[in-house]
Amino acid sequence: MENPTKIYAFGPFRLEVAERRLLRDGDLVNLTPKIFDLLALLVENHGHLMEKDKLVKALWPDSFVEEANLNVNVSALRRALGESPTESQFIETVPRRGYRFVASVSE
Repeated sequence: MENPTKIYAFGPFRLEVAERRLLRDGDLVNLTPKIFDLLALLVENHGHLMEKDKLVKALWPDSFVEEANLNVNVSALRRALGESPTESQFIETVPRRGYRFVASVSE
């Protein structure tokens, strides 16, 4: 994470990177450490395509991990954000390339 003191707001959410917390309307959203890290990476780079291989290397730096692990984590993150599989309110899938955080974010 580039700047751990940053707080990001998007939709009904508030992402507190230093505290490793995601709040929805003030209520804590439980995320696993990997899913939190994935969300922080996507939000910190909002509007930009995050290539799958870069995400895998950032999330699992010392491991060989199948791309399917990333897909599972993105699906879990979408569920935590309340996104259905057919909408891209927060996370856009760029087929065969990666993911882009598309919601407007304020710091």
